[in-house]
Amino acid sequence: MDEKRRLELQNILNRCGTITAIFDSRMDVVNCKAFHAIREIMDIYLAAAIRQISSNVDFIDEGVKLKDEEKKSLEDVITKIFGDLHAKPPAPPAAG
Repeated sequence: MDEKRRLELQNILNRCGTITAIFDSRMDVVNCKAFHAIREIMDIYLAAAIRQISSNVDFIDEGVKLKDEEKKSLEDVITKIFGDLHAKPPAPPAAG
């Protein structure tokens, strides 16, 4: 990747970091753990994109690639927000 593209990607990440910081300061008044977990998703993807730039990989053209531990963290955050998506729904009450 050439230096111009690297700077462009770095500027994108800088703006995303700013958005994340603003989100963090604005959500202080929200008393909802699921809402706060959105910040964790932002952090996971920003860290992965930063790692890709460091490895000379264009995260926009190549997509953001998560490591296995990041995928596990993301799965944990999604569970925190939406509950266990793989859980069986409760059985209906018995008739009678």
